[in-house]
Amino acid sequence: MSSFTMQLKEIQPSQLYISEVKLKKVRTFVEDVDPRSFDPIPIKRIGDTTFFTDGHTKALALLEQGVEEIEVFWDEDDLDWLQYLICVSWCEEAKIRTIADLQNRVVDHSTYRRLWHKRCDTMQKEAEEGHYQGVHTPRIMDPEEKSRITELVLRALPAWFGIEEALQSYVRGVADTKFFAVQVGNRPVGFISILEHNEFTSEIYCMGIYEEVHRRGLGKELLRAAEACLRQEKKKFFTVKTLGDSHPDPGYRQTRQFYRSRGFFPLEESKEIWAGTPCLIMVKPLD
Repeated sequence: MSSFTMQLKEIQPSQLYISEVKLKKVRTFVEDVDPRSFDPIPIKRIGDTTFFTDGHTKALALLEQGVEEIEVFWDEDDLDWLQYLICVSWCEEAKIRTIADLQNRVVDHSTYRRLWHKRCDTMQKEAEEGHYQGVHTPRIMDPEEKSRITELVLRALPAWFGIEEALQSYVRGVADTKFFAVQVGNRPVGFISILEHNEFTSEIYCMGIYEEVHRRGLGKELLRAAEACLRQEKKKFFTVKTLGDSHPDPGYRQTRQFYRSRGFFPLEESKEIWAGTPCLIMVKPLD
C-alpha cells in the first residue's frame, strides 16, 4: 500500500452523519498521539471526484486539532462503487462538500444508527435487487453539456479511449447527436450518443460508463432510454461499430459480449472503415 498526502478540504465525504460516541473515542486517541503516526485513510477517485471510503470520524477529529493535510491511500477493494456514489450524491444534496461540513452533523449513537445505518441498509437491500436509488437517464439537449459529460467520462476510460485525437473528435461530435446520460443524483457516470442515418436506422456514435460502475445495469438503462426514443420515432434498426473479433483486446471482447446480450447481432467485420483496424458492425432490430 502506497500512501501520500492530501488536503482535507479536497476530499469529498461519503457519509451524512458522525457518531458522537465514536468521535469522543477518536478525539481521546488523537490528543495523545502524533497525527503523523496515524494509519492513512482510504479514498477513491471516480471521474472528477475524490471521496472518503472510510475514516470520516478520524478525519473530523484531526480537523478539530488543526490538521489540514492527511495521509491517504487509494482504495483498491472490489466494492460496489455505485453505492458509494449514491452516498456521495446524498452528501452533495445536503451541501456536504468537505469534512468540515460534518461538524454540525455529530449526533448521538442511536440517532446515528437510525439516520445513517438504516438509510444505508435500505439502499443496500434495494441494490441487491438491482435497484439503485437516484439513478436516472435524462435526455441532454444542451450541446455544451453533452461535450462536457463526454470528456469527463471518456478521460476516465483510457483503455477504451486513450487516443487524444479520437477523444477530442467524440467530444466535438456528440454536440449534434441525440444524447442520454445516466446519472446518480446530479452526477453523470455514463452516456450514450446516437447518430441519425435515415428514417429507418440510427447508430450508437459513442457510449461510455465509468469502469468502476460497470456490470451494475447502467448500460442497459442507457440502451433502454435510447431505444424507447427511437421506437417512438418508428426507427427499424439500431447499429453500433466496435472493435472486431479478430482483434485480441480483452476490453472490447467484453464490449461485444455486452451488445450481444442486449440483442445486437454481428453483421460484418471490415478493415476498410477504420484504416486497417477490424471494425465489427452490429445491428439490432427495433420491431
